[in-house]
Amino acid sequence: MNWRALFKPSVKYSILALLVVGVVVGVVGYFATQQTLHATSSDEFCMSCHSNHSLKDEVLASAHGGGRAGVTVQCQDCHLPHNPIEYMIKKIIVSKDLYGFLTIDGFNTQEWLDENRKEQAEHALKYFRATDSANCQHCHTRIYENQPDTMKKMAKRMHERNFKKEADKRKTCVDCHKGVAHVYPKG
Repeated sequence: MNWRALFKPSVKYSILALLVVGVVVGVVGYFATQQTLHATSSDEFCMSCHSNHSLKDEVLASAHGGGRAGVTVQCQDCHLPHNPIEYMIKKIIVSKDLYGFLTIDGFNTQEWLDENRKEQAEHALKYFRATDSANCQHCHTRIYENQPDTMKKMAKRMHERNFKKEADKRKTCVDCHKGVAHVYPKG
């Protein structure tokens, strides 16, 4: 291929025509990417690989499964960042999970989940600690200030004390709230 030809003006097409084609291809590519990202962040997509695991039932049985507030949390609410740049990076990183689904014997079984639950839980906790439980705080916005009246007095005190600590000494949500959506392994 002659690389210089890429930088020479076109004899056949006007600059305007090339710009219009470029914009159309860019817009179509952008919307196709957005639709793909949206589709691969749905519960239906997640459950296509985790269909034989108890994960969905665990969430539905938890406080995040439509409890007092009547809101059912979706997989992506907890497992994908809400910041667009971090979201894209996480989507690229977790794409390796498709390879694992295709190559790990028995991955889509409850037995595999039970055997690997501790390791998977520790991996998730590491992620939440690294992000200061940003996904938790995306929905639970009034944890430290202006707490809801429905919060128990002891919980209010604990959160207030934690907030008064220096930022690097504070606990993050998952340090106290392990297993709020999925069963946390004992031991």
